[in-house]
Amino acid sequence: MSSRKAFKLAEKAGVQQRQILGELEALTKSIARGERMIAELKGEIDAVNLKHVNRKTTREDVAYLEDVLRCAKSKLAWEDKMASLGKRIPAVLARVTAVMSDEINPPSEAIRDSVVKSLSAVQSAMERLQKAKGE
Repeated sequence: MSSRKAFKLAEKAGVQQRQILGELEALTKSIARGERMIAELKGEIDAVNLKHVNRKTTREDVAYLEDVLRCAKSKLAWEDKMASLGKRIPAVLARVTAVMSDEINPPSEAIRDSVVKSLSAVQSAMERLQKAKGE
């Protein structure tokens, strides 16, 4: 292989490695957003239940149900985002695997360390999200 072609391939591999780091960071941020959203939803439903604790009339029941419906719509939107995220994670991890196992242009130790840290951050964010969902 010519040195020019090898240089181009190495340059392309470097770009892919940086893109993977960016994707892992974006994934971590998306998971953290999901964690915040579910915590906010729980707070909203608690506030709705507290606000409507002593319902006595049908009008108050309707107001309560409207507030619960609003919360349910927000939760549905959250579930859609989590489903989308669930589809994105395997694709990102497949790209990480491909880039990290590139025998022709292996990543540097610095990139490897950064990827390991990013994967650890993703894992921590997922664990926090699972705890937030389970509370």
